[in-house]
Amino acid sequence: MSWKRLLILFQSLFKWIRPPRGFRLTKAGRIFFAFLVAIIVVAMLTGNNLLFLVLSVMLAFMIVSGIESEQNIKYLEIDRSLPSEIFARRSVKICYAIKNTRCSSSRLIISETCLHNQVGSVKAPYLSKNTPELFYNKVFFEQRGKTRLEHIKVFTAYPYGLFEKSITFKLGADIIVFPTPLPCSDLLGSGWRQDGHGADKDLDAISHIRAYIPGDSLSSIAWKKQHTSLTTRVIEGGSGGSGIVVVLPGPDIETKLGKATFIILEFFNKGLKFGLCINEYFSGLDSSRTHKIEILNKIACVEAISDPKWSIFDADTDLIYI
Repeated sequence: MSWKRLLILFQSLFKWIRPPRGFRLTKAGRIFFAFLVAIIVVAMLTGNNLLFLVLSVMLAFMIVSGIESEQNIKYLEIDRSLPSEIFARRSVKICYAIKNTRCSSSRLIISETCLHNQVGSVKAPYLSKNTPELFYNKVFFEQRGKTRLEHIKVFTAYPYGLFEKSITFKLGADIIVFPTPLPCSDLLGSGWRQDGHGADKDLDAISHIRAYIPGDSLSSIAWKKQHTSLTTRVIEGGSGGSGIVVVLPGPDIETKLGKATFIILEFFNKGLKFGLCINEYFSGLDSSRTHKIEILNKIACVEAISDPKWSIFDADTDLIYI
């Protein structure tokens, strides 16, 4: 038998004998087991029937605790809902829908793991039988780029807190973390807001109104015009109302990408057409949310910046160099 087949055999054997639940003694559990061992030793040495009775009660107490904790997590079902936009070093909320299909559950802790590093946990005090409950976990991602959420663990110390038992749900998900937007009014003032178009709100003109998008400035909401839903005033300034962000090579890549992200979001929030030129990539001009997500995905995955390569742009399009 070759060593590769032997390795596969050992891996299969390990998966077969591996316990289905994670297990860890709590502080109270360590004290309990210390007393249990002490009583076992004293009972064996003295032969005292009362000590054997106490030992049997403690063992029964431990067995009941194990059965109760197993019922607490055995029939759990969980699903994860991710936000559509995740920015580095900004808190985002991950939603978990969890339910127990057979009985109620108490004192659960939901923990998220990202590339073998715990990124957050949230408490679920109580679940009714077969009733899904929603819980939100605030998570921070330190770096931009592609990452992967590995799995979700649900812990419980129910009912007596002697040990912590866990169940793992393999819900892997690949996500892209966008760069942290870095405000850069100096670049906006020298680009598509130049010549007095957009630098002063009094010079801006309301082009039209559109449906409210989360993230729009509160000052741009047309409050008096609303009866059923929010709309946002789109302020259009500059020459033609479109712009292309051109990212040039330089020493501080993260700062450049953060500024590019901020400008793209500004364009989108104002309902203007925008584009990105970086390295050999040119996005074209559009104002849709799909276009914005495509550009942010590209910015998030940039590893190095070289001289941009592009054809001739429209003369009415402002270029914003970073």
